[in-house]
Amino acid sequence: MNIVNKIKNTVFINSCTRCTPHYFTLVMQWSYWLIILYFFCYIIFTVYFGLSIYGAIITPWILAAIVSLHFIRRFPGRRHLFLYTILLLSWLIFFVINFGWDCGGQHFIMPLMVIVFFSIYDTIPRKLLFLGILFALRLYLFFYCMNHTPIIQLSAVSNAVLQIMNTSFIFIHMAVVCLIFSTNIQNAEKQLMIYNQELQKQACTDPLTTLHNRRYMMDLLENQTSVKPHDRFCVALGDIDLFKKINDTRGHNFGDLVLRELAELFKDSVKDKGYVCRWGGEEFFFFLPDMNLDQASEFINSLNIAVSKLPIHDNGDPIHVTMTFGVEEYDYQSSLTNLIKSADDKLYYGKKHGRNRVIF
Repeated sequence: MNIVNKIKNTVFINSCTRCTPHYFTLVMQWSYWLIILYFFCYIIFTVYFGLSIYGAIITPWILAAIVSLHFIRRFPGRRHLFLYTILLLSWLIFFVINFGWDCGGQHFIMPLMVIVFFSIYDTIPRKLLFLGILFALRLYLFFYCMNHTPIIQLSAVSNAVLQIMNTSFIFIHMAVVCLIFSTNIQNAEKQLMIYNQELQKQACTDPLTTLHNRRYMMDLLENQTSVKPHDRFCVALGDIDLFKKINDTRGHNFGDLVLRELAELFKDSVKDKGYVCRWGGEEFFFFLPDMNLDQASEFINSLNIAVSKLPIHDNGDPIHVTMTFGVEEYDYQSSLTNLIKSADDKLYYGKKHGRNRVIF
């Protein structure tokens, strides 16, 4: 389980490492596009209300945003967050000093907080430090505005328009940032779910035969005895006769072929009657719910006959193998360990008394 958990964590980290920088770059691109759009709206605002000189002053910010947007795809990374922070905070300070507190310029801090807290390029202490700086800056501007009148005196209408423009930009900006990063998180969670399912499947599957493995079967049996303690069921252990001789004389590749062919036969035979797994080596284990010992023995006996009739081709020659089975019924009292041991004892009794038989 520790190995599986380590694999899960590695997969999740690698997935986030691959995806998050892409999404972070996308956030920065959208942020620059939005701030450029905002600046042009601001220019229109200044022209319309006769404040053209304050519209011309914004030229350095527009040029800085355009240049940064041009280079962000070629050189993704933390530097763009730093540049965008300088761009937005310098504009915030300029805006609040010139237009005052009531126009909502101080809220430009909010999108920055969201971007920084989603950033993978900074540690938690740095993020908290940045939060403290933003908080201190906001308090400073608040007290500054309490003691200084705005440089630009706006009418009620122009003040309302500017407030609406700022609020709209901030809400859209935060919505875009949250949407992109939440999509990243959802995709990462979806990938993690897929990987978890695949890891769970691999952890419970024998790679050679694609049957369930012993771990899966034990979980199944434990669930059966705990959830349905009064339901009858049988178990059976089957072992390929003289399998070592098969490997020694015909090679391990043919031995693997035997295991795979038998696994396919068992899958087709069991289907909705029960469950089969590769118990280990050349052993197969069967869990047969809702069967008593007579029914299970009849089923395993017919399966044993099918095994002996199954042709397994080695270089064109049909080869037949046989198996020996031990079958045991759950007595509602024995532990699973004792139940399986009883079936195993019967199996080895059959091995010692001629093989190719079902002992029940």
